[in-house]
Amino acid sequence: QENEQGLKEYVKLQKMFPKSEYVLAQAATAHYNLRQFNEAQSLFEHLHSTSPHRIEGMDTYSNILYVKESYAALSHLAHHAIVTDKYKPETCCIVGNYYSLRTQHEKAVVYFRRALKLNRNYLSAWTLMGHEFVEMKNPEAAIEAYRMAVDINPRDYRAWYGLGQTYEVLRLPYYALYYFRQATKLRPNDARFWCAMGQCYESEELNMLEAALQCYQHAER
Repeated sequence: QENEQGLKEYVKLQKMFPKSEYVLAQAATAHYNLRQFNEAQSLFEHLHSTSPHRIEGMDTYSNILYVKESYAALSHLAHHAIVTDKYKPETCCIVGNYYSLRTQHEKAVVYFRRALKLNRNYLSAWTLMGHEFVEMKNPEAAIEAYRMAVDINPRDYRAWYGLGQTYEVLRLPYYALYYFRQATKLRPNDARFWCAMGQCYESEELNMLEAALQCYQHAER
């Protein structure tokens, strides 16, 4: 709801300040947070074309290219970011996403660590590094990274969700449920989190089918 309201405000501001890069970037980010990836991508592409040396916000753009598996576009963005300013944490994050998409998870971690050396409180890098450690089957390191993310920002639903998934892999469904529940509190309309809770309740360890059904019903609302 906050993102929807924020987007409405930024749309109004765009009409008042059509050349504002800040407003354009915020509107694109709001679309991204609402998982409206096509709309967000279109705005980020416009921002990138009008301000090619801008790095700020391009890490979020790289997340969209990652989700859409746009190898060529992400490769171009990573190369451009390195040429523009390789010492920006956002640049390291973009390159990390590039290597992650190529399933070179160790290299991705190297770049996310570089981002954190430049800015210890860079939230995206902690969360994305957690994802890499999950892929590398290193749950202890994943948990540490996700916990750092929620320490920095307790409203980072991606990190709560990542913690839930990691504990699910460890076959600790009670812990997983706790973390998935935190994610649903932050994003009550996100069906993924309700489905994840439903799968936990369905697990052999819990076998709570009625509770699972209620979660799936929530997901369909």
